[in-house]
Amino acid sequence: MLRKLLPIINVKMVRMVYCAHFYSQISYGITFWGSPSSMRNVFIIQKRAISIMLRLGPKSSCIEGLKLVTLTFPCLYIYALMFAGVKNLNIYKTISSVHAMNTQQQNKLHIPLVRLSSIQRSVYYSSVKIFNQFLQNIF
Repeated sequence: MLRKLLPIINVKMVRMVYCAHFYSQISYGITFWGSPSSMRNVFIIQKRAISIMLRLGPKSSCIEGLKLVTLTFPCLYIYALMFAGVKNLNIYKTISSVHAMNTQQQNKLHIPLVRLSSIQRSVYYSSVKIFNQFLQNIF
C-alpha cells in the first residue's frame, strides 16, 4: 500500500498512513504477542516499510529512516512492558517486603522464582525485569 501511495502523495502523508495502519497494528496487544521470537520478523517488516517510504534500495541502510519513526518495534515492546509494570505496580512485591535486610536493592521489584520458561516469557515476569533494569540505570 505504501508503494502505491508514494508517487501520489508526499513523504509526510505516507508517514501518517504508516502511523495509522502499520504502527497502530503493531502496538495493539504488543505485550502479549511481542515476544522475542516474533520481534525479529515484525522489525524486519517495519524496516521494509521505512525503506519504501524513503525510496531506498533493498540493500540500503535505513538507520536514518528509523529516526523518522516514533518508536521502533523493540523499543515499543520495552515501553509497553514498562507501562504494564507501572500500571500494575500494586501486584508486585518489592525486595524490602520479601526480606528485612536494608540493601541498596530494596526499592527494586522482587523477581519471582519460577521454573517454567513460559512463565519467564510472560508479561508479569518480563515487566519486573525491565522495571528493575530501568531503576538500575536511573540510580
